[in-house]
Amino acid sequence: MKYLLIITLFVSGSAFAQLRLPTNETGQVQYQEIVRVPNEKLPARQLMNQLHDWAEFYYESESAAEQQYDPEHNIQFIKSAYHIDDQIVRYTLTVEAKFGRYRATITDLIAEDKGISVPVRASSSTAAELERASGGKITNRKLIEQAAQQQAELYRQIDKSCRGTLASLKQYLTTLQK
Repeated sequence: MKYLLIITLFVSGSAFAQLRLPTNETGQVQYQEIVRVPNEKLPARQLMNQLHDWAEFYYESESAAEQQYDPEHNIQFIKSAYHIDDQIVRYTLTVEAKFGRYRATITDLIAEDKGISVPVRASSSTAAELERASGGKITNRKLIEQAAQQQAELYRQIDKSCRGTLASLKQYLTTLQK
């Protein structure tokens, strides 16, 4: 019986734990990856051409994805969104190419739900933080805990989606060179 209580406390405690997302030096949520492609002498323009091919494939079902290319600096900007459950999480993917390498950065994450837009913060809120934010107006503890769990799950899905986008780009650009 004692072990069951300990396991229950451990499982419920981990369910309410904050989820931290990666940030830049200013505290903004940012996913960034610098990747060297196998062909170190590959010109940036060729790398950008391959990036365009990847973007056409990756965003083919996203008619709302906006793409802008700066050929002078070899930078591609893509504004798109992840559809997570009933929410939309908008983001900007910036890819900068140099000889034999590129830097991909996902920033400007904004969660939208039922007409309300909220920037994605560095960590999900705990039940205690949500309770303080409500100013004590919400007295149903289960409701607050459920909201904290939902936000933590959303942040897990955001993390998975962002990492998946960067992994897809990396796989595409590095396997073409082999």
